Amino acid sequence: MSLLKRSLAVRLALLIAVGAGLVLLAVLSFSHISLSRLFVRQVHQRGDALTRSAVNLIESRMGRAEATIREAAAAFALLSEGRNRAQELICSTLENHTDLCGMTIAMAPVGASPSDSRMYSGWRKDADISLKQDHLPENNYQQDWFYLPYYLQRPVWTEPYYDDKTDALMVTYAVPVLRHGQMWAVVTGDISLEWIRHMLNDLPLGPGGQAILLSRRGRYISHPVRDLEMRETVFSLAESLAKPEARTSLVDIGHRMLEGQPGQLSYRRPFDDQPAFLHYRTVPSSGWVLGVVIPEQQIHTSTLRLNRINGLVGLVGMSLLLLAALGLGWSVTRPLKKLAKAADRLAQGDFDAPLPAIRSHDEVGCLNASFRRMRVDLQRYISELTTTTAAKEKIASELAIARDIQLGIVPKLFPPFPNRSDLDLHAMLIPAREVGGDFYDFALLDENHLYIAIGDVSGKGVPASLLMAVGKTLLKSVMQTVRDPARALCQVNDELAEDNDSCMFITGFCGMLNLRTGDLLYANAGHNPPLLLGGGHDAQILEAPPGPALGALPGSCYASCSRRLANDDMLLLYTDGVTEAMDPDQKLFGEARLLQIARTREEVAARSLVEAVEHAVRLHAAGAEQSDDITLLAVRYRIDPGQVLVAGKGDTDPPCAVLTLLNRLQELPRLTSWVEKQAQACGLSSRAAMNLNLALEEWVVNIISYGYGDDHEHAINVRLWADSQKLQIEVEDDGLPFDPTAQGAVDTDAALEHRQIGGLGIHFIRKTMNGFSYRRENDRNIVTLSLQMHESRSKGDEGPC
Repeated sequence: MSLLKRSLAVRLALLIAVGAGLVLLAVLSFSHISLSRLFVRQVHQRGDALTRSAVNLIESRMGRAEATIREAAAAFALLSEGRNRAQELICSTLENHTDLCGMTIAMAPVGASPSDSRMYSGWRKDADISLKQDHLPENNYQQDWFYLPYYLQRPVWTEPYYDDKTDALMVTYAVPVLRHGQMWAVVTGDISLEWIRHMLNDLPLGPGGQAILLSRRGRYISHPVRDLEMRETVFSLAESLAKPEARTSLVDIGHRMLEGQPGQLSYRRPFDDQPAFLHYRTVPSSGWVLGVVIPEQQIHTSTLRLNRINGLVGLVGMSLLLLAALGLGWSVTRPLKKLAKAADRLAQGDFDAPLPAIRSHDEVGCLNASFRRMRVDLQRYISELTTTTAAKEKIASELAIARDIQLGIVPKLFPPFPNRSDLDLHAMLIPAREVGGDFYDFALLDENHLYIAIGDVSGKGVPASLLMAVGKTLLKSVMQTVRDPARALCQVNDELAEDNDSCMFITGFCGMLNLRTGDLLYANAGHNPPLLLGGGHDAQILEAPPGPALGALPGSCYASCSRRLANDDMLLLYTDGVTEAMDPDQKLFGEARLLQIARTREEVAARSLVEAVEHAVRLHAAGAEQSDDITLLAVRYRIDPGQVLVAGKGDTDPPCAVLTLLNRLQELPRLTSWVEKQAQACGLSSRAAMNLNLALEEWVVNIISYGYGDDHEHAINVRLWADSQKLQIEVEDDGLPFDPTAQGAVDTDAALEHRQIGGLGIHFIRKTMNGFSYRRENDRNIVTLSLQMHESRSKGDEGPC
């Protein structure tokens, strides 16, 4: 009693749970179990009665047909002039027995002359009867309707079939006719099975119920799915099922139905896997099997309907009990309403709102005491939160300023060199937090040298951003002085490693690109190697000897590497924020995906490539929080094809003219025009210019015709250097390896019929050029032709070209 008075929850639970829940659950459970059993018994009784009545109806109709054909056969056997009166018998039988659709009398293949009619047929067509004679029915003797009764010497029902004349499902009853103990003829009658379909469709099977009729071989005579009729057996249908257990179940059902005994079973239908009851019975005369399928869902539906009625009655009883509970609860809810009004005022910030005076010690009294304590705690918490929020807003403002300062450190005006056609450069930096530790940098050290760099500071936040600013500034300053990436990294490493108490470090890549020659000098300090793409080759990783991160180990040394970039080559520098970007399943973006994107966009502008990679990373992340800074820098190197080779006195670097051709013969006029222009600028004699033009054309044609094993476009780069002493041309291609200087000399003194085919082009180059050499570098063929200027210059021209 003490607990009942002190606990509101106990009082309400006892009134509702004991008074309504137990009664309602008991009634519904008992009703469900008893009704389910009752409906199962009724389903079995109904299924057995339906199969029995349907089988009796089929047997009665087929029995009448059997009797009619037997009488006709007996009458035909007594006719003295059977052959002459066969058609009269057929016609009279069809007129008197409307169940028959057709009738045939086939004479035995012995005892008749070839001129005698051996088969007489008649069939019903609308209200008329058509007759036919067949003198040569040999093919019909192989049919079941003649073959089986002839050799078994007893009446038989054939398998159902579709009749061509009536376009209906038919079955034939055949009776042998004997005279003097010898087979004399076979009399048959055809009946339509359409009435069976209608009869089965009219059976009261309820929702989802089905009726099927199998032949004695298991073929579907009638089935709700018309496409299965006379096309499938129960066993072939089982073989088409995907699930092994469904195939096994259907085969077992087929064997049990064809055993000849009536029965019933529960199974799961193979097409929808729903439980059902199957009742089956054999038609005695034909051996067919009739099956009736009633889904268990009918039982569940009926049971559910009655349970709903019972549940509704239970709800009425619960409502009456709830009225009593409401009367009891009214005495409890009044102080709760007062407490709710006070809580609303507290929520609006009125901490002086009075709370109701509740003296009870039940849950309502405890709740009132909790509200009093909460009011005091809220006042203290709001005061502390106001102070903390002001401090966080100040920090956030300072971080936003720091972010703007950090992003202002890296170049962000693009294109950075709008007046230069030999450069296409774009970069992007997206910090993961307010400030980050990644950086990129680039600058023209002079008119012909471009400095590029990218770096990633260990850690994140403000410490990383400070070290990033120091490292970027140091590296650029040192590179402007030493102009050697390896030496620059060594000096920056020593500066950062000194007094590095925080043990932070920077991974970085530093390079210097000669814009006149395409030579790239670079070094790597533990950073992701860049990608090299374009220029007629597949996207690849620009490998370099590994070096330690900057600031990690004082006294570390770094090695410089060099690579000559072809015209239109592009470098893509990136940080691990790209390759290690994760999706919600913690899967990395990866270098393989980055390479794939680069390969599909080798020909696009630097800005488009950077934006494409950033977009792919965003798609991969799929909304996941960015875990690291994302930094990208792309630079494409181009050689101006319009520059003309003109050397100035005192130049230390020889001037260069470049032409890029595609591996198409249609490009040869461009080559001829370009050579003539350069020869004129260098003052070559007309004979030397013609020889140079023919030699270049001969070698370029050889590359286009035999250098490639595919139909893709490839770039052929032609470079020309000259000074006052010598003119030199390099032809570079990415075709199959071929060394022309290793070819044997051509015997020009031999008779034409004894000369070896080919080689005259190489022979011409050797004879007309002062120098002819070959080398293979970076999977590319490079052939060098040279002319001595004093032998090739026009008269009166004394200076260098």
